This record gives sequence, C-alpha cells and structure tokens, in this order.
Amino acid sequence: MGIINKELIFYKIMNYPVPKQKKFFYFEKENKEKFQIKNEFSRNEKNQFMDKFIEKINKYWKLYQSLPFVKEIFLCNSISFNALKRDSDIDLFIITKSNSIRRARFFSAIFFKILKLKRSIKDKRQKFCLSFYITEDHKNLYPIMLEKTDIYLAYRLAHLVPLYQETIDENGIYKKNKRLKTLIPNHPQKYSIKIWNKLFSWKTKLKKIIEFLFGWIFWVLIEKTIKLIRKAILSKKIKKLWTKWKHIVISDKMLKFHDDIREKVHLLYKIANKQ
Repeated sequence: MGIINKELIFYKIMNYPVPKQKKFFYFEKENKEKFQIKNEFSRNEKNQFMDKFIEKINKYWKLYQSLPFVKEIFLCNSISFNALKRDSDIDLFIITKSNSIRRARFFSAIFFKILKLKRSIKDKRQKFCLSFYITEDHKNLYPIMLEKTDIYLAYRLAHLVPLYQETIDENGIYKKNKRLKTLIPNHPQKYSIKIWNKLFSWKTKLKKIIEFLFGWIFWVLIEKTIKLIRKAILSKKIKKLWTKWKHIVISDKMLKFHDDIREKVHLLYKIANKQ
C-alpha cells in the first residue's frame, strides 16, 4: 500500500505547509488508507515573509545571550511551521534555570519591553511573544497533556527550532520529552526542522552580573516577591476571561500564558480522521 497522506491532516486543519521531512511526523505507528488529502503545501520554498523575520531575529543575538537565568530559547508556532503572515508575531519557548522561572520571566519581559520588541494586544507584528516558560528540570510536558489526544502540543514540540542555548545541545528536549515518543513515534527525537535561522550560545557579562546579584542568598525571596505581584495581576485577567485562560499554567516549574486551541485542534483532527 505504501506511505499514505495521513500525516497531512494536522497541517491541513492548521493551514500549515507540510515539511520536507514529513516521514518524521506520522501521528500513528500504523497508517491505514482510509482517506486521501491532496498535498496543497510545500516547503521547497520559504514563506514569503521568512527572510524579513529571520533577519530581525538574528539581529538581536546579543539580547538572547543577555537574558538572566535563561538556558535555552526555541522558536515555535507559525514561524517554525513556515506559515508566517505579514502581521505574525514571533513565538518563543523558553527554558530557564531550575528554581529561577520567575526571575527569568521578569528580566526577559523587561529587556524585550525596553527594546520595544515585546508583543502587545495592539502591536504584535514581528514582535516577540513570551508566553511559555519551563525550567530545565521539567522538560517533560506530559503533566499538561489533555485527556483527549493532544496532537497540537505534540506537533508544536516536534517543530521547536533552537535559537539560543548556553551550551549547545540541539537534541536535548526532543530526547527527554515523552510527548514525541508516545504521540509521534516516527519522529527521530532530535532537531529536524530547518528555518534558516542562526543558533546562538554563550552569555554576556551583563547576564553573569545579574545572575550573581539576584541569585545565591536572596533567590527565594525574589522568586516569591515576583510570584505574589504576578498572581495579583493574573487573577483579575483570569476572572474576566476564564474560558480563554482556563488552560494557563502558573507554577514553580512552568508558566504558560498563551491562548489554548488544543481542544479545537483535536476536534478538527478527529472529524478529518473519520472522513
């Protein structure tokens, strides 16, 4: 029977182009030819906006090296799916040092805000969205998996593209995250998506100084203070927009603030799978 186009369903419902390495992204081990979807997409060519976005991203390499308590930064969502639009933002998936997630979030938000690079409701075009943080000892995202099959999170993780790493390890999160092993068994458990960006490493003196000053003895106090301030702000937003915010995660291991469309994607996938 040969390989069929089952893996195209996710890209079809998200309106994302299928990657060249499509053999890595089968959702199931066994593929039965229940349907055919015409391959309308290709990654043989870059998205028409990709060069401008990558040029801007690469421009701020010094910024990534200066973010205190940040160990790794990945590009994700529309840019890693080669599906940029003119007004797209730049989504970042950030891994922080252990016990430092709130300090990492605090300083990264300030740095991006000062440089006028942080996304806002009114201004998101080519701005950076800082909505997903995890600590280096919590790379397995299994605890936040939906009870239903969570294909959105699985594909999102499989498409992470490294942007910054203190110590280069392109395969780290792919090997350690159970999501890819259980839901996308054909994925090679390593970095496989290419979007023509550079991978930066090392850290600046500014980062070293801030980590020294805000670390060590007073780190617990600082983390708790930031936690209390942010909790008060977020509680008001959650009350007003409960449906939109019901899947947010606020803990010492993870901060996830972005809109959650996983249930919608699961439903669309389920419908397409029955056709």
